[in-house]
Amino acid sequence: MKFLHLADLHLGRLFHEQSLIEDQKYLLNQLVDILSRDRYSAILLAGDIYDRSIPSAEAVSLLGDFLNTLHSRFPDTAICMIAGNHDSPERLAFGHELFRSMNIHIVSDPNLSFEPVIVTDGKERCAVFLLPFLYPGSLYSPKEAPNSDNQESGAAPQGLRTQQSLAAEAGRRLEERRKELAAQGIHHSVLVGHLFTQGGRESESERIFVGTAEQVDVRLFSGFSYVALGHLHRCQQAGPNAWYAGSPLAYSFGEAGQEKVCLEVEIPACESGQTATVRAIPLKPLHPVRRLKALFADLMSGNLQTEKKGTQADALVHSYLEIELTDEHLVENAQLLLEQRYPLVLSVKQDRAFQALVAERSALQGMLPDTASGGTGRRRGTLDDFIAFQETLYGQVDQGKLDLFATLLKEQQSHETP
Repeated sequence: MKFLHLADLHLGRLFHEQSLIEDQKYLLNQLVDILSRDRYSAILLAGDIYDRSIPSAEAVSLLGDFLNTLHSRFPDTAICMIAGNHDSPERLAFGHELFRSMNIHIVSDPNLSFEPVIVTDGKERCAVFLLPFLYPGSLYSPKEAPNSDNQESGAAPQGLRTQQSLAAEAGRRLEERRKELAAQGIHHSVLVGHLFTQGGRESESERIFVGTAEQVDVRLFSGFSYVALGHLHRCQQAGPNAWYAGSPLAYSFGEAGQEKVCLEVEIPACESGQTATVRAIPLKPLHPVRRLKALFADLMSGNLQTEKKGTQADALVHSYLEIELTDEHLVENAQLLLEQRYPLVLSVKQDRAFQALVAERSALQGMLPDTASGGTGRRRGTLDDFIAFQETLYGQVDQGKLDLFATLLKEQQSHETP
C-alpha cells in the first residue's frame, strides 16, 4: 500500500513581494505527473495548505483546480488534508461534507480526528487519522469535557492550553481508537499531523514558537504504521515511524541549495513484519533559489566564479537571487542595475561596503578643526555626519540636499528646545 506525503504548500505565498502562484502551479502539475506513474491509495497533505488565514483569490482557485484534477484523474486515490497553523480552519473546511463524497477528506477540527478515513489497495485496509493544528482550547481532557459527569458544577470548561497537553490528549484518544480498529482487523494505521516535534530542525521560512515549550514528543504516536508530519520546512525523519516531508518549494534564501521533495511511503503487508519504507522523490522548481557573493562588475559582466560547479551566469537569470556584493564601496541603486541583467534578483546586500563606511565614520569621530573657533576644535555633529555620508556615497556633496537637511535639522532642534 502506497501513500504520497506532502506538506506546507503555502499557496499564495509572497517571496520578497514576488508572487509564487506560477511556481506553485508548476509544482502541483509535477505532483499530478508523479501520481500518474504509480498507484497510490492516498495523498496526504499535512497542513499549511494556504499561506494565510484569508487566502488570495488566486490561491483558492489554484487549490480548487488541483483538487478537481486529482479527483478527475485518480478517483480511487483518497485525498486526505488537514489544516495547519497558517490555515483558517473554517475556510479550509468549507464544503468538507460535500467533498467527502468525492473521496476528498478535509479535517480542521481536532474533535473530528478520531474517526479515520479507511483506504485500501484492494487487499488490505488502512485507517488514516487526520489531526490538524491544535489550537489552545480545541480539545478537553476527560475531566474538563463539557457535559462530563466529572466536570465541577458551575465551572466553565477552558480546554487544554499547551501543545504538549493537547498532543498528549490527542495521542491518548487516537491510540484507543487505533486499538479498537486493530481488534476489528484493520491493522495498518497512518496519522497525518501538523506539529513541531522535539528535535526537529527548523528553516528560516517557518513562523514557529520560541523555545521548547510548544514542542511535542513524537513517541506519543509510536503505535502508528507511519506518521506524516507538516510544519517544519526541511525534509527530515522525526522518529522511527515519523517524517516531515518539508515544504515543496524553498520559501526563504536560507533554504537555498536544499533539495525539495515529496515522500513516497510504502506500508508492507501485515504478515511481513516489516516497517514502512520511505523514498524521497525530488521536485524541480520553476525558479531555483540561490545565494550569490560577487563583485558588482563581475555580476554585470557575467564573469562569475560560482560556488556550485556547473552553474553558469545565464542560468541565474531564471533563478530567485539574493546577492551579496563584495565591493568595498557602496554601489548606488545596485538592485535596479542588477535587475537589468538578473530580472529575478529579490535581495541585494552590501554588508562589506556598509562595514567600511561605519569604520570610516568611526575613525573620523571626535574632534574636527573649526576655523571659527580659532582652531580649538569642536565635536563632530549630525550635519558633519550627513556631509561625510554624501561624500562617501556620491563622491561629492549635493548642496540642495545639504541645505534641505540643515533646514530640517534646525526645525527639529527648535522643537526639542524647551
